[in-house]
Amino acid sequence: MKTVFPYQVLSSDVRLRVEKLSVDNRPVTLGRINDRAQVVALQDLEETNRRWSEVRLKVSVHTDGTELESGPWANTQCVAVLTNRRTNVYHAFPLRHEGAGTWVGDVGLRREEHVGRSQLSASVVATVDDVEGRLIGVSEVPWDVDFEAKVPTPERSMKMRWVDFTERDYLKEYRDDPWLVDTEAGEPVLLLNSSIDGLRGVMEGASTVEQKLVREIMASQIASEAWSAMFNAAVYACDVIEGEAQWPGGWHEDVLRRMIPDLYPDLSPEEALIGLVEARTEGENGSDLQRRLMHGSGVQARKPRKVSTALRDLRRMANKKETA
Repeated sequence: MKTVFPYQVLSSDVRLRVEKLSVDNRPVTLGRINDRAQVVALQDLEETNRRWSEVRLKVSVHTDGTELESGPWANTQCVAVLTNRRTNVYHAFPLRHEGAGTWVGDVGLRREEHVGRSQLSASVVATVDDVEGRLIGVSEVPWDVDFEAKVPTPERSMKMRWVDFTERDYLKEYRDDPWLVDTEAGEPVLLLNSSIDGLRGVMEGASTVEQKLVREIMASQIASEAWSAMFNAAVYACDVIEGEAQWPGGWHEDVLRRMIPDLYPDLSPEEALIGLVEARTEGENGSDLQRRLMHGSGVQARKPRKVSTALRDLRRMANKKETA
């Protein structure tokens, strides 16, 4: 769900990066950090032949310095926020200002406070309308600090293919649909209907501001529907044996592990998966799951942010035309 603030917030992205990793003050190879997937892998850190007690992450946060300085904000600060749902840990680490729109600092994780995956995000706060500590920006996608991964899992990207639905027998009944997701064979594939007039032009050749806004909204909708389709296919690839969840492996498992925390934040992934499979096999009403899935797929597609940004840009364009 998108939060609406009664005051002006940043329209530019807040970007969080993990720069370095150390264990008990000893540097660890950067192979543990995947900047693209935003994952830090921490399993088997007993490589020093002793149990570690604290991990420290050096982080940096960046946003548009020009917007930050020209906005109605004062006393701007940035904090890194570390959470672990299973241990109910919540820590905030103030970061040091390093120039317009940039902050750096360290985040500490003590071994006894974290299990499974912890999440790291960044929040920018400021004084707005004489009220201190108001949130004006947050990093869009949190980092996963994974204590059960030896290597940072790379981000899977969905294959995309332009197809004329009117020329393929198995797609003719969907000839009016602009896109479909095929999860039948191997990796999922996003099929874009080239017979829809103007679709390819907008998606690949947007040149005007208006066209780019339409493209952003359409892309977020496509991505949201694709995540929903993959999640549903992944649930049907699962099973529960003697009360234990059986993860399906491959892309099915990747999708489930990525989306389940957003759908069921109060449950462990294993508990949530058991509930999903039991609901499927017992034929329960799926209305609650569909609400959760709409939210979770929107989070993965960054749909709330993209739609709100597009609407804000449209409003600004309209205001400029009125004052011209």
